[in-house]
Amino acid sequence: MIVKLIIIQDINMPFILKNKETEQYRLFGSLPILCRSIGFNEKQEKKLLYTFSQKKESQFENNEFLIVKVVLERGGSN
Repeated sequence: MIVKLIIIQDINMPFILKNKETEQYRLFGSLPILCRSIGFNEKQEKKLLYTFSQKKESQFENNEFLIVKVVLERGGSN
C-alpha cells in the first residue's frame, strides 16, 4: 500500500516540458496529462512513471522533449 501512495504522489507532482523543436516551455500538474498532451502512449507513460518514481530521476530527455519533475512551492496564509 505504501508503494501505491508514493507512485500517486510522484505522478501528481508538477512537471516542466520543453519542446526542443519550438523551444517552448509548458507546466503540467501531473504526468498523465503531460503524456496525453504530447501524444505518448500507455507504454511510454509507464516508462516515464518508472523513471520518476522508481529510479528517482528528476528529468527525462529524448530527441524531442526535456521533462523535469519539480517541487511546487506554495505560499501560506498570514
